[in-house]
Amino acid sequence: MFLSFSSIHAPMMIPKNPNETRAWKNHWQKSYPSSTRLLEDTSRTITWLIVVTRGAEFVEAQVVDDVHLLDFIAQVKPEQLSDLLPRDPCAVDDITDPLLSIQLTTFTCGGLAIGVSMSHRIADAESMATLVAAWGMANKYSTEEKFIISPSFYSPILFPSKKMDVGLFIDVPRTRDPNIVAKRIVFKKEAIASLKEKTRSGGGSRVRVVCALIAKVLIGMDRARKDEWRGCVITQAVNIRERTIPPLAKHSCGNLVTQAAFKCEAASDINDLGFQDLVDKLGDTIHRTSADCARILGDQGDEGHNILVDPIMNLIDILVSDEMSVLLFSDWTKCRFYEVDFGWGKPLWTSIETMPGVNVTVLMDNKEGDGIEAWVHLNQKDIPYLEQDEELKSFVA
Repeated sequence: MFLSFSSIHAPMMIPKNPNETRAWKNHWQKSYPSSTRLLEDTSRTITWLIVVTRGAEFVEAQVVDDVHLLDFIAQVKPEQLSDLLPRDPCAVDDITDPLLSIQLTTFTCGGLAIGVSMSHRIADAESMATLVAAWGMANKYSTEEKFIISPSFYSPILFPSKKMDVGLFIDVPRTRDPNIVAKRIVFKKEAIASLKEKTRSGGGSRVRVVCALIAKVLIGMDRARKDEWRGCVITQAVNIRERTIPPLAKHSCGNLVTQAAFKCEAASDINDLGFQDLVDKLGDTIHRTSADCARILGDQGDEGHNILVDPIMNLIDILVSDEMSVLLFSDWTKCRFYEVDFGWGKPLWTSIETMPGVNVTVLMDNKEGDGIEAWVHLNQKDIPYLEQDEELKSFVA
């Protein structure tokens, strides 16, 4: 199985018994029996069968060419993953777009690619992980008592919506910019151990050291291609679920994230900012944000809401004004996608689809759980700079 995730999108690759495809489809249709319609599109090399059910979209596809799943995984380019998803990452935000779309693609060898697309207006990566894991358990077991995942949908009660200045939000076009491409960078466990050894304490989390290295490379790239560097903001999404007091349920669904951000704007910062400095700044910023998250549910009035929302709105302000470069990091390594099991075995590989923004880096686990695959999104003209960075090349596979 191959799982790929956008807007949030992800594909998942699974080896399977072809006779069990029917069980998958039956479970979906039993869950949503009253409003199913089928559409067929044979205009591409993959045959599409589209099932639309109460706002959710299910696409069943067959690879026409004699392509085996393992060969596809070994040779795939990031831009090819879009064929395994039901829709373009940008085509998810109109009122007529489904909030959830899934594509099941069967290869000639019997392997499967499962592509999941969810609207980021209602869900974050952890919510999608909960959905996929719960769906896998429901498909694997036939009795309700075997279900061990219970999604929680209480976030609208805990965080009621408030009127906000919608003019701050960024319009996303319906079609992707072809100049934005993704570069997959693989850090094996030995490389991560070497990165940790470079830190002052010889430790730190694998996510922090990988983010620090990539940020260092991107800052160098940004400075090299601009006559006058404006500085940058480095930000990492922070999952608030288990950081609030009391903690939210692990499988709470919604956009339950905030941003931990810091600026590099002074000349001294620009000239002196090294790997260790970035490791320290990332750690300190996430620590402060985590401490703020502990107050979200306890504060009265608007303060809890502001703790959650203000960092995001400030970041949007900077993006809209274009006053500084913004490097965005998102950690998906704790989403446990490699633990998903629909009854056919766990995924061989999971990935994401190319996202619509530059300087966005998503970190995912490798299959073994001890390395990291970093998906760095850049303008295609900047990819050679990334690939030629000597320090980065010394750590990546």
